[in-house]
Amino acid sequence: MLRQRIITGLILAPLLLSALLWMPSQPLALLLAVFAVIGAWEWAVMVLRKTSAKVAFVAVCAGFMGFVYYWLTAEHHHLLMLIMSIYWVFALILLSVYESNWLGSPMLRSFLKQSGYFIIVSGWLALIMLHRIDASLLLYFFLLIWVADIAAYFSGKRFGRNKLAPELSPGKTKEGVLGALLGTMVFAVLAAQWFEYNVISSVYFVLLSIFSALISVVGDLFESLLKRNAGVKDSGSLFPGHGGVLDRIDSLLAAAPGFVLGLTWL
Repeated sequence: MLRQRIITGLILAPLLLSALLWMPSQPLALLLAVFAVIGAWEWAVMVLRKTSAKVAFVAVCAGFMGFVYYWLTAEHHHLLMLIMSIYWVFALILLSVYESNWLGSPMLRSFLKQSGYFIIVSGWLALIMLHRIDASLLLYFFLLIWVADIAAYFSGKRFGRNKLAPELSPGKTKEGVLGALLGTMVFAVLAAQWFEYNVISSVYFVLLSIFSALISVVGDLFESLLKRNAGVKDSGSLFPGHGGVLDRIDSLLAAAPGFVLGLTWL
């Protein structure tokens, strides 16, 4: 599995990074929208039973993306980022009190369905907003989440003893999260030097990056809840060794709104 993950990553990463750096904003928005729509379909498959309902879910997500992109103002975009940042703090609290007897309940299924619209659309929009600020910052954000993910994987494998959320994701450990935060801090310090921030801005940038890495873990756990409620291991099988689109973008969708909001304050 690790070998498959590495091979797939080596093929896809250069293509994606090139697109993030050199594609104009509108074509990039369309490209990311394609992945968001695929992710919406995977989400629909996990929370809905009827094909017509799944198609409707994807159509609403696509329509919502078009609406926020073409009709809402920059002020509305920032308000949405603030709302979703607060939402992810709420999600952290929710996951911290999670109990396995929630699975299969109509209330949880409805909550997961409604959450999907906002999580997918706001995460997609946040990435577009980042690109508009600076394409290199969007590239940094992707690398940041990947660094956190890789650091969590290897530190968890090497030092993992204490389970983070055994009922949601048995493979994740507290040591893995600490490794992710440490890796994030080191990477953010180096990036702050690259972006030539002053001392105060560098400290803020590093703290924002660490917070974003923490929220990315919440996004990962939230998708684990989604998959566990649906009784599946992966959201899909599009990427060998990685699973589906949602398996690759869950952390990005969670962390992006808070990161772009924080950057506007920087």
